[in-house]
Amino acid sequence: MDAKSLLRARKATTARIEHPHASYTAAGQLRCAICAVPVNQWDAHVLTKQHRQSAAREKAQADKAKAKRRAEEEREAGVKRAKVEHGGSDNDDGDDDSGPALPAGFFSAGNKPSVGGDDEQEEAAPAPAPAAPAPKPTGDAELDDFLASLNDDDAPTTAPTRRKGLAYKKTEEAPGVASYAAAPVLLNGDGAAAAEPEPEEPEESEAEKRARVEREEREEIVARLEDEQRAQEDADSRVVALKARMEALKKRRAAGKKA
Repeated sequence: MDAKSLLRARKATTARIEHPHASYTAAGQLRCAICAVPVNQWDAHVLTKQHRQSAAREKAQADKAKAKRRAEEEREAGVKRAKVEHGGSDNDDGDDDSGPALPAGFFSAGNKPSVGGDDEQEEAAPAPAPAAPAPKPTGDAELDDFLASLNDDDAPTTAPTRRKGLAYKKTEEAPGVASYAAAPVLLNGDGAAAAEPEPEEPEESEAEKRARVEREEREEIVARLEDEQRAQEDADSRVVALKARMEALKKRRAAGKKA
């Protein structure tokens, strides 16, 4: 190999082609990434029909992927915008439903709503459990008495606790809407009944409402835990008492056998 060939080979190895489609193998061979062919002269390869077609095909695929990504982003933005607008329209409809004030005489005896119906349903006592059948006599008077005492202990000692869904319920009223709460009635000079308007309470903010709901939920959980703890303590005390009765019965029977 002459000096020119060596110089040309050295120059080809030292001067690397910087192009998005140019790549090199582990042996240092120049290749075209989109044509997947080895290349000796990069400038000449770029002008070939094969490379131009490969470059056009890759550009079309990139544009298609970009357009698809843009369409997905626009669709997601449209869905979010529709959700926001739908939420705002619901709030507007809720405000329109309030309507004007109710006419005079609406809260007469015939039009008063039933108050406390839901609370009575929530506080309804559960059905009592069926009584356990009486044990059959065994012939041993002391053993029969003990079994009868077991049935007596199974009866509940306290009435079931009745609780509402929430300990406290606050009536939320929109400003300008008549309340169902009974207002105090005063008599004017002519003897006619005149309703005294109740002072309007300040509207509760979202933070105050959220804090109140959390506080009521915590109070309900604490009350349930206390009820469960009392029930567990009652059950433990009954078990201890039954064990003591059983031991006393065994001792009396053992003493009777010795006698």
